[in-house]
Amino acid sequence: MLAMECEYLAKKFDRFGWERERNTPAQDRQKLDFMDALQDFPLSEVQAACRAAVLANPNRMPNEGHVRAEILRARSSRVAAAPAAASQPEPKRKRIDGARASEIMREIGFTPHRMGDPS
Repeated sequence: MLAMECEYLAKKFDRFGWERERNTPAQDRQKLDFMDALQDFPLSEVQAACRAAVLANPNRMPNEGHVRAEILRARSSRVAAAPAAASQPEPKRKRIDGARASEIMREIGFTPHRMGDPS
């Protein structure tokens, strides 16, 4: 699907004879670079970023770098618009002494074995 997005953009901006170059190593490489750079992003984000890149600069075909930059810009604006998580102070912990620790271990049924103790 990413290769189709690259094809779509190239046909839309067909300034370099995209159809003439069909199935050439150079065109295949361009599609591979596009796919490799954008494979980690959901298709919906790639499509939205392609639209945004075209609207931002309608006289120039966006490459994978432009599309990636648009994706990251959109993500950062969503993060900035999200409400900040309320930071809760970490609850104060009370230290316990060794005797209380041993008592807790006995309550839960844990008996440590020491070296030399019979199993």
